[in-house]
Amino acid sequence: MKNKTKSTYCLKSLCQNVVGSFSEYYLLLFVAAIASSIFFLFSLFDTVSSIPDIRVETIVKEVKVNYSKYPKILVFVGDKGNRGKGKLVAVNTKEGSLDGAWDAISGVGGREDQRMSGPIPSQPTVNVIHYTVHTSPLTLSNPGIAGKFYKINPHLITIRGQTRGDFGIHADRNVPGTAGCVGIESEVDWQAFKALMADYKESGLKEVPLLVSYR
Repeated sequence: MKNKTKSTYCLKSLCQNVVGSFSEYYLLLFVAAIASSIFFLFSLFDTVSSIPDIRVETIVKEVKVNYSKYPKILVFVGDKGNRGKGKLVAVNTKEGSLDGAWDAISGVGGREDQRMSGPIPSQPTVNVIHYTVHTSPLTLSNPGIAGKFYKINPHLITIRGQTRGDFGIHADRNVPGTAGCVGIESEVDWQAFKALMADYKESGLKEVPLLVSYR
């Protein structure tokens, strides 16, 4: 009986010590858990820190994309002084990395509200959160496309009273420039982009967001 009483007393003392220690460090553990959660959330916005172009990182931070729904996004960044020329970048928001980056062109140097010559308008100017790109391409025979065409929605947009649309991502063929679509200039880059979109489709993604900005 004495050994049993002694064992019970030791067990009780051990439990009291554990509870006391937990109570003492409870606040610290709680703060650490909150800090970890905040760090995880902010890590979603560090997805483009490995690219030297700070503009892409800024765009991703500015636009409120549902990253749980869209683990992959595309970003087209045009030069402020030459809106036709830019970069198309694929961002993997889940793994915090880039899936690819390609030289691209949109329009032939016109304004965003100019049909057939202006670049695809940035989404803030047409009041949409983001465009979406289909991962299943169409096949078109137009001389400036002559191949796969990844449709961009919405199909039609209005900017400064002008209606534009029928945009897509395709290889920049025939003559340099597009009628507002995003054209990938290099054939090597085009093949890499198509392979990536095929991977996206195979993974179950029917569409991915497209952000457009000129800086």
